[in-house]
Amino acid sequence: MSDELAELLAKNEHFLTQQTLSPISHLPRKYTALLTCMDCRLVRMFEEALGLERGDVLELRTAGATISTPERASAANDLIRSLAGGIYLLGVRKVMVIGHTECGLARVNEAALVASMQALGVDPQRLIEQERLGNVQGLMNWLGAFHDVHLNVKEVVEVIRHSPYLPRIPVHGFVIDITTGKLTLVDRDPTE
Repeated sequence: MSDELAELLAKNEHFLTQQTLSPISHLPRKYTALLTCMDCRLVRMFEEALGLERGDVLELRTAGATISTPERASAANDLIRSLAGGIYLLGVRKVMVIGHTECGLARVNEAALVASMQALGVDPQRLIEQERLGNVQGLMNWLGAFHDVHLNVKEVVEVIRHSPYLPRIPVHGFVIDITTGKLTLVDRDPTE
């Protein structure tokens, strides 16, 4: 067993001796789904900066809080499926897309991506051909790379608002500062 795995299990055992979790509903108290990034710097900071408690919201995390360019047109992807489950089965009535400053997907270097893939045994050109991505830029689009977090949030908000799989509920867009936790509204849904 690796040191990291042993440490994780030991920390869980310690948690179990120190905490007793109260049973709560699986329905989000605030009837809200939050889409944010998987960035490790958001762990704990995100919930604290927004004043969120266990059971308040559904929290969905993707790389870059985004939907990759190839998946935007049909709006049929895992994120939309998850939102549909939250809306139809769990009572979600509002969606908030929250990107963040200094996002790694906003600064993807094509050469570094290709080199990393090759170093880990993945042939980027073979993947590009197999998935009909066209070129390295197509690979970047598949990954979800973008240049402007504010624009990306607005685009993701529009995909969610216009998905044929989802009802028309308020969808707002924000950017949170990764350093300070300051939240900035970048796209307010006009219906709310």
